[in-house]
Amino acid sequence: MTEEVGIFNRLRRKSMKKVHIMGMGGSGASAIAAIAKSQGFEVSGCDLQPINEFTTDLGIAVLTGHSSEHLTDKDILAITPAIIKFDPGNEEVREAKKQGIEILTWQEFMGKYLEKDKFVIAISGTHGKSTTTAMIGTLLEDAELDPTVELGAVVNKWGKNFRVGNSKYFVTEADEYNNNFLVSHPDITVVLNIDYDHPDFFKTLDSYKEAFYNFILQSKGTVVANLEDKNVSEVLKNVMKHSKVSSVDFNKNEVNLNLQIPGKHYLFDAKAAFQVGVILGIEPQKIIYSLNNFQGIGRRLEKIGQVNEAIVISSFGHHPTEIEADIEALKEKYSDKKLWVIFQPHLFSRTKLLFNDFVRMFKNLNVAGVMIAPIYPSREKDPGDINSKMLAQKIGDKKVEYVEDVVKFYPEMRKMLTKNDLVLFIGAGDTDKWAREFVND
Repeated sequence: MTEEVGIFNRLRRKSMKKVHIMGMGGSGASAIAAIAKSQGFEVSGCDLQPINEFTTDLGIAVLTGHSSEHLTDKDILAITPAIIKFDPGNEEVREAKKQGIEILTWQEFMGKYLEKDKFVIAISGTHGKSTTTAMIGTLLEDAELDPTVELGAVVNKWGKNFRVGNSKYFVTEADEYNNNFLVSHPDITVVLNIDYDHPDFFKTLDSYKEAFYNFILQSKGTVVANLEDKNVSEVLKNVMKHSKVSSVDFNKNEVNLNLQIPGKHYLFDAKAAFQVGVILGIEPQKIIYSLNNFQGIGRRLEKIGQVNEAIVISSFGHHPTEIEADIEALKEKYSDKKLWVIFQPHLFSRTKLLFNDFVRMFKNLNVAGVMIAPIYPSREKDPGDINSKMLAQKIGDKKVEYVEDVVKFYPEMRKMLTKNDLVLFIGAGDTDKWAREFVND
């Protein structure tokens, strides 16, 4: 090594910021860790459950648990927002404050450091964010625009939930929960839909719409919006009173697509991605080719395997609109098969808020049978006034049954299934794990 190179490396190490990410096993935080490393940060991390699909091939060691010792010689502590809510006295946070280390949520870290000087394309909406983000990311990749991409699901083509690029383009899934998306000031803002959700944080529909208003107001360029959605149209109209951003209704696109993934809702997502491609000057035929070859993302109507020749599908869905769309897509693609659904509600507050919508949806679905598992609590405690048994009883259909322990039914399910059956595990908690156990055990 020459003396000049040695001096350069010493200066580089001295200027390199060192970030420690708490909760690195999360779908978003893990992506940010990899992107930060690619941008020259020295990255370390920890998680209570450090080994999962997002960290296996991350290339960054993830320590188990939390400890103040993790913060030796660190500049930044990036944390998952849940720590602020559920563990404000966390020892790592206390130690960071004691040392004067900058403390940010991982979303704030992304907005402040990783999106700096980038052309940001942010995809928002209650439904379809992950798929549309993946579509746009792969579209830019196919167009040789070499984007960096962050999202909360594994993209099948990449085998991971991020892409590290070397261009100015930064594509991000803009999550409204906890107002996380307010970290971004996008050059292109996509708004797919606004359908009231996350009642544990947004107490009213108006507060939910206000979050989108504040987010869209931060857009520095074009807003690609679904103006057929009355909430989107109302919010954007209010934004335009105080902003000079331009907008375009992607629903007006008449695009002849033949997607590999089934479902009208994915065609809807693809129309939004198509409009982004047009704005970026990509040739329409190249856009269509990319979208038609899009391979989907993990846990979105993902085929896990077979049991007695019956196809087993896993899908991420916790809102009646999402669940109904996925079920209708499967019924259309596999019209010759009997469809069995194993559903796990996600959050007590969401189940209570959307109780009547869940009842209506399951009453109207023409499927062979539905098993409803206990509510996945996630970040909530059981309030005692809502449960899955109440939901099944209210639906009042003999084909819909409350099941305390899904796994106990595996032997019986395996005996009854044939090549004429299709099994869908859907939820945002344990259902993907259940599906894989059902196929592999």
